[in-house]
Amino acid sequence: MSEVLTFIPQWQILIFSGLFGAAWGSFANVVIARWPLEMSVVRPGSHCFSCQAKVRPWDNIPVLSYFILRGKCRHCGASFSLRYVFVELLLALFSVAVMQRALALYPDAPGWLLGTWLIWFAFIWALVVVAMIDLACWLIPDSIVLPGIAVGVAANALGLLPLGWLEPVVAAGIAYAGLRLLFIDGYQLLTGKPGMGLGDAKLLALFGAFLGYEGTLFALFAGAFQGLVVGLGMVLFRRRKGLDNEPVFEEDLGEDGAPTEPTDDRLRKAKVPFGPFLAAGAIEYLFVGEALIAHYTKWVFYLTLRWFS
Repeated sequence: MSEVLTFIPQWQILIFSGLFGAAWGSFANVVIARWPLEMSVVRPGSHCFSCQAKVRPWDNIPVLSYFILRGKCRHCGASFSLRYVFVELLLALFSVAVMQRALALYPDAPGWLLGTWLIWFAFIWALVVVAMIDLACWLIPDSIVLPGIAVGVAANALGLLPLGWLEPVVAAGIAYAGLRLLFIDGYQLLTGKPGMGLGDAKLLALFGAFLGYEGTLFALFAGAFQGLVVGLGMVLFRRRKGLDNEPVFEEDLGEDGAPTEPTDDRLRKAKVPFGPFLAAGAIEYLFVGEALIAHYTKWVFYLTLRWFS
């Protein structure tokens, strides 16, 4: 251990990283709430959206204030979404997890440890914010994804991440172009209907910039599988509730709000944004992806030998 880490017990480092993550989780909530409304994330300060009262510093402590106030505004009693405490807790846990990984990789190099921790936490922070915004309004913000691509390429080029400069650039370009050609423009050309959103292609380019080819493919397939499972679950739920014939898409409603006659089978499909599942796949790769790929490769090799033996 280096001199710096010798004088700071590891548990204190992990507690600091958790507090740091929770604080940035609080800012993430600001971005998630204000970006869809085209509001500044800096001004005005934290306030209740119902009564506009300012949130005092002692009522703005990440995680704790939510429970102290019982999830309600001190002034008007309006309820706050559970999302606030969920995001703060989630980012606190991710910050600790990334710090543990950085400590394992660079126990004797505080500079590299700090840089790796901050880069990976920034990546996860961006993915959590993107996923929450996509869930709320079906949009993936360019203002987060595009600068993130530049950060990922720069971090790899500078050695903070292990891929060098070439693979992130090529992986980001191929991920964006491939997804756009196959699932956006190509799907539109073949079916006449929009496929995936352009934001999903940009998000995949972000994965390429940080994770390279392997991580991007893992995130795509893991996200698609998880999205399929959730989508099928929603279809089954709708059927059990007798909602098969109720419109899922806003465009299936007439001007008076009444359902129009369905023109295709979309009413039987579950409408879910893909961004959160892609983000989940990327985070899963970061922590367990390489181990899962190694096990998968091992089993494929074993089954292939059994098949031909």
